[in-house]
Amino acid sequence: MKKILIFAALFCLISESAQASYEKPTYEEEMYSLGMMSGKGLACKSKKYHQFELLSRALIVSKATDAAAQKRGMREYSMGKVDAFTEAEINQFADCAEILPAFNNQKIFKSVLYANGKIKMYDGTIITPRKPYDASKLYVKDREAFIKMDAQYKKSLAQAEKNTQNVEKVPLIDARYNAYAQQFSR
Repeated sequence: MKKILIFAALFCLISESAQASYEKPTYEEEMYSLGMMSGKGLACKSKKYHQFELLSRALIVSKATDAAAQKRGMREYSMGKVDAFTEAEINQFADCAEILPAFNNQKIFKSVLYANGKIKMYDGTIITPRKPYDASKLYVKDREAFIKMDAQYKKSLAQAEKNTQNVEKVPLIDARYNAYAQQFSR
């Protein structure tokens, strides 16, 4: 019986310390994650991409504590979106078969965005923006978003290729080879 009580007490201590070590992501980290999801949805041409984009932008605006935080959140969101799209492009969109069902079945799609910017999340929590705004002006559906992002990616690749052509070539010498080069030059 003593062993069971000691084991139970130890289990409670471990579970409490595990919960205490969990840190809620910062606003910027959360926005970057949203951007990553948006980029994956865009790359895989999800039919729910535009709805996700609208809800994400509402979260960026509504969760920001001030204008500077909102600006940082939008930058992080955009960086996450570009990183995810670039990763998908590099992998030649091979993961889209797995990404699409996961993207389309997210809980965020059960959230409700009200006209004044309030968001009722899928878990029942309500996020109220610091200032009411017209939610219909957050996002205008862009049917060519994928084409534009793909063109920007290819333009960036071309610029990177051009930049590498103008760089002086530095010979790569293997330090291990130099140590043994004299043995083989006889």
